[in-house]
Amino acid sequence: MRVSAEICVQNGFVMKIIFFGSDSFGLPSLEALIKSKEDLVAVITAPDRPKGRGLRIEQTPIKEKATFYNLPIFQTKNINEPCFREILSSLNADIGVLIAFGSILKREIIYLPKMGVINLHPSLLPKYRGSAPIPWAIIKGEKETGNSIIKIDEGVDSGPIILQERIEIKPEDTARSLSERMAEEGASLLLKAFSLFKEKRAELRTQNDAEATFAPKLKKSDGLINWKREAVEIHNLVRGLAPWPSAYTYLEDKCLKIWESEIKQEGGKPGEILEANKDQLLIACGKGSLLIKSLQREGKRRMAANEFLRGHPLKKSYKL
Repeated sequence: MRVSAEICVQNGFVMKIIFFGSDSFGLPSLEALIKSKEDLVAVITAPDRPKGRGLRIEQTPIKEKATFYNLPIFQTKNINEPCFREILSSLNADIGVLIAFGSILKREIIYLPKMGVINLHPSLLPKYRGSAPIPWAIIKGEKETGNSIIKIDEGVDSGPIILQERIEIKPEDTARSLSERMAEEGASLLLKAFSLFKEKRAELRTQNDAEATFAPKLKKSDGLINWKREAVEIHNLVRGLAPWPSAYTYLEDKCLKIWESEIKQEGGKPGEILEANKDQLLIACGKGSLLIKSLQREGKRRMAANEFLRGHPLKKSYKL
């Protein structure tokens, strides 16, 4: 069902925008808005956090970009707390743009900007609502995904659709490569949406909740490989969980991350090593087998499988 857009502004009007984002997925869109000459009155992002083994304090990628352009930055653990609501209200924004922010906005925040808040979501909604649509689309073996621009409502990725664009999932895509491509194309789609608003041509299309599927937040345990599954399923898991949390198995009680793989047809008992020589590491699956191209043993760096085998020779028929 299509309804008249509530979002329409006069052509040439400069909109006052609040940008909500933390993850690098939002960088191309933030850059596009900066270059569009709209008025970014605030960038809202997550607090600086300790990261890595050294617990070095790091800014979000969005904060780094906003700092470079001298944009007003606000950081908060809880976007919905009353004192922060007052700050946002004082900005008198026309519209909010939310991309990979990491928090759900409550009603009081959603409707502070005059035209509400729009969101770039990397799936063809209503499919893959949730926080990890790109990895789950690959894991599920999808050949196609896309970006959606929606107007946020009080649900989770359930608001009316403004624009959508289909994107091919290439056989070699990982979650990282697909995310980078979708972020760039999503920025262009966001600018198209802004043009529709200014030309008073934007239409909102209600999502069909009956067709909704979900993409929950990833957990490390999602990456544990079950070698009884088909090779194509495990291969998709490897692709979908790169770079985090990564697909993994255990070798001699040590975690072994699998970074790159290729589907093969040879069979054997699931988890059995079919080949382990200087040329290849081949592991049997429930159907077919998986050629391991690069991996990483616990506490070690990532390396090609043949390099790994030179330092860790394995015997055929060994079972993972």
